[in-house]
Amino acid sequence: MNVALDEWLRVQQHPGIRFTESASGQRIATLVDGPEVWTVAESWLDHEPPERTAVNVAEATGLALRQVEAALDYWADFREDIDADLERVHAAQREARAAWERRQGLHG
Repeated sequence: MNVALDEWLRVQQHPGIRFTESASGQRIATLVDGPEVWTVAESWLDHEPPERTAVNVAEATGLALRQVEAALDYWADFREDIDADLERVHAAQREARAAWERRQGLHG
């Protein structure tokens, strides 16, 4: 399916979502009036299972409850995509950390 058509269909199903291009050129699901969906997913996963509620994520992120609900709904429907976004971000963070540690090794 055409990327533009796929994104349009997803936005129709999830009106609180839009797509933006990341610095690396990836198309990322983003809240219309907020951050990328993966950030909400990450906050959800950072909470222990008994504490995994939309209210707790909203409090932790400073987002409105409706924004958190929109992101969670999208993640539930497109889990593989958001999980892949999370993995890409975490891999980039690991690489940045490793590069920093290599640089620190130059100091002796």
